[in-house]
Amino acid sequence: MAYCAQNGGRILRALMEISLSRKWAAVSTVMMAMSKAVEKQKWPFDHPLTQFTRLSKDVLYNLSRWADEVPIQELAAMSAEDLGKLIHMNETHGAALLRAAKQFPSVTFDYHLRPLSADLLRIVTTVYRAFEWDPKSDAPMEYFWFWVESEDGIQILQMTQLQFRRTTESIDVEFVIPLSTFQRPTAVRLRVVSDRWIGADDELWITLEDLVMPAHSGTHTPLIDQLPLLPRTALRNAPLEALYPRIKAFNSIQTQSFWHLYNTNQNVLVCAPTTSGKSLLGELAIWYVTSGEFQTKSHIEIGGLFKMPQRTNGSS
Repeated sequence: MAYCAQNGGRILRALMEISLSRKWAAVSTVMMAMSKAVEKQKWPFDHPLTQFTRLSKDVLYNLSRWADEVPIQELAAMSAEDLGKLIHMNETHGAALLRAAKQFPSVTFDYHLRPLSADLLRIVTTVYRAFEWDPKSDAPMEYFWFWVESEDGIQILQMTQLQFRRTTESIDVEFVIPLSTFQRPTAVRLRVVSDRWIGADDELWITLEDLVMPAHSGTHTPLIDQLPLLPRTALRNAPLEALYPRIKAFNSIQTQSFWHLYNTNQNVLVCAPTTSGKSLLGELAIWYVTSGEFQTKSHIEIGGLFKMPQRTNGSS
């Protein structure tokens, strides 16, 4: 049993890391809840305040019996006398329960929508600490996972981890998410989950039905979907091909931009989402073939303007 208790949490944590890396929203939420339940050896449906070991068994029993459905935020807003009456005990027990409710890690957040283009939306959020730091706690920080997920709750669109210290009152976070101009979702969801406390999570729906986005610009070069992908041998240089053994073929963005970046000295502006292969294009833009030799290209800026000098004689 001890072996299972020690390693069960590690296995669930590993599964949680996998689901986060794959950006599976619903699976990550479930894996987080299961891993914390195993680590703390508590059922997820138990009252969250049972995680405070300083509360007596009588207080926890009466809490689960008389106030199991009352949110912790409401408990923290009540007085010690009212809490004592709520759990059918005296004011002293109510004061202990009030102290635990105020020290339970929780956050609140607000947001502002700022459209960047016809298909990009910036969500500016501020996350506020909504709990009192336990002076007897030896934890230097409280960690929260914070992400924006799709309307169906399947995919994490963007994610970050928040670190609250004793002196941290709020943290500003910005998310930039793509929105399809053809099938724009009606809403997205912000979700915050504590890394180690059961029940310390919250969510907020953001409706996009009335959101006005900028008009689509006609200056973008459309991506040719049916364009055959270029193989790695298009580099026409064995040593250079050996630098990228994992690449069998370039993706559609790289294929469409390849000729101008690799064979000409024209100025090219490459704009694409994260992990679209812009870094590789920047590396290939450094070299281009002239009479069978490599020429250096200077003033390269990954993800922005690739400014090419005129062709010169010689090689470097």
